[in-house]
Amino acid sequence: PRSFCPSCERQIRWFDNIPLLSWVLLRGRCRHCRQGIPVRYFLLEAGGAVCALAGIARFGWTVDGLAAAAFLLVLLDIAVVDWEHMVIPHTLSVGGMVLGLGFALAGRCEPGHALLGAALGAGLVLAVSGAWRLLRGMWGMGFGDVMLMGTVGMFLGPWGVPAVLFGGALLGTLWVFAAGRGRLDGTAKLPFGTFLAAAAAVWLLAGDAVVRWYLGRF
Repeated sequence: PRSFCPSCERQIRWFDNIPLLSWVLLRGRCRHCRQGIPVRYFLLEAGGAVCALAGIARFGWTVDGLAAAAFLLVLLDIAVVDWEHMVIPHTLSVGGMVLGLGFALAGRCEPGHALLGAALGAGLVLAVSGAWRLLRGMWGMGFGDVMLMGTVGMFLGPWGVPAVLFGGALLGTLWVFAAGRGRLDGTAKLPFGTFLAAAAAVWLLAGDAVVRWYLGRF
């Protein structure tokens, strides 16, 4: 639904819903009930601005830059929602794939390359999750993760898929150890989409630098 006050649940008018500016002008309070609106809304809007600026700064005012900005915004949404609710809405994952294909058709890359990346990303995660189900009687990852990796492959191509999967698994493993959330025996539940989104952002913005650093170790 449209934005509404979390306290009185009245719908927020468009002029009170301008990113960053409205929260500052209203001093973080609802115009009607004067109850506080959590600062997380302001921070997320600021994070969205940072994502857009990062994409443009990395690739310039080009189709690549606009695609990167849009991809980072989708990743931010997915990371936050999955962290809080342990679910990835298809409106974000499938919508992200459609968006990625649109940018490919606009000249960012060959559409076939993007489609191959999407098929590899979704197919690989589905295969791994299915194999885990055969071994342990439960799905290893949710279908939201499957669709997310389809989006990742659509934007980052086939070579980005294994890098993001490895990076997401590494970040998730480190978080499990740091937070003490369980043993690494398949019993620990974690918002894997959040870690995949973070790894995808790193690969998009600094993948070449990461590869050079890694190869330099040898």
